[in-house]
Amino acid sequence: MYDLGTHQRNYHHDLYTVIPDVLPAQLCAVLADRARTLIKQGKIHLVNHAGTGTAVDLDRGGKYYHHMLLGEDVRTHMPEIVAVYHALLGQVAAITCGEAVISPHPDSDINVVVYPPGGGTMGAHLDTNGITVLLYLTTNTEGALVLEIPRSHPSQAEDRIEEKKIHAEAGNLFVMHGRKVWHVSEPTETEEKMVVVLNYYFKGDTWRPETFDQFVYAG
Repeated sequence: MYDLGTHQRNYHHDLYTVIPDVLPAQLCAVLADRARTLIKQGKIHLVNHAGTGTAVDLDRGGKYYHHMLLGEDVRTHMPEIVAVYHALLGQVAAITCGEAVISPHPDSDINVVVYPPGGGTMGAHLDTNGITVLLYLTTNTEGALVLEIPRSHPSQAEDRIEEKKIHAEAGNLFVMHGRKVWHVSEPTETEEKMVVVLNYYFKGDTWRPETFDQFVYAG
């Protein structure tokens, strides 16, 4: 059963929450098959580079290897996801307790990331948008999203990092403080993982540096 209060507490205390079964399994399978077809047709960009760990790019280094549909690709080939993106705005605003808005950046507002078997991954980084939402199209036992959640307490002299691993489950929705949590995608060894990235912002705070897009999409 959906409990808004629980997701609000998770989001503000743990900096993320997971909502199960937002998208039907059948629709997830249809969209995943469509993405595979586009990749076979050579219509989808392959990201293949290594991060160097620069503050400008909000990157801490690591391998970036995956196919990615940019915003216009999604609007052309997956209009269902565009509808979901807009339909979720109210729910995202309710969970974050803020005035969420859709992204004004056409390349990065909606992406679909396909991690191939044999090392599909994404390096450790922070996001530029305030609210990062992931919608999983596949279920995976590998290729976990690893979160570094900052923790502090007056009784402790030093801050600490709590590590959490999120495995993809088709249809689940993941909502996170994009600018506060370092995260990395572990490699997919034998499986293919497919994730829809839905980027939202808070009203009045839609800044995104051009250098970040150049790094994420081109390297």
